Amino acid sequence: MSQNIVQEMAAALRSSRAQLEVVNMQLAQLDRQKKLAQLTAKELESYPVEKVWRSCGKAFVLQDRTKYTADLESDEKLVDEQAKALKIKQNYLQTTVENTVESMRRVIQQT
Repeated sequence: MSQNIVQEMAAALRSSRAQLEVVNMQLAQLDRQKKLAQLTAKELESYPVEKVWRSCGKAFVLQDRTKYTADLESDEKLVDEQAKALKIKQNYLQTTVENTVESMRRVIQQT
């Protein structure tokens, strides 16, 4: 009986750890995106012209610098919202992993 419980807990632990690893990678990716947007906006501020070329896939589009900067700020806000949701999920998964490990210890000690 306790053997089955420990096996189920171990499977849940592996699943939670895998999900936690994915969330951590997603957070790192969002952090890179945010930094890239910030660096691009900072670079755009130093340009003396009002029109800049913005990449669009394999092409480039001439666009107002202020519009491009506003788009970058919008992207940063979106990334922040996504990161906030992922941090909540990360916290939940970390708590789940810790609780599962503690529960497994208790079950093993009782046998």
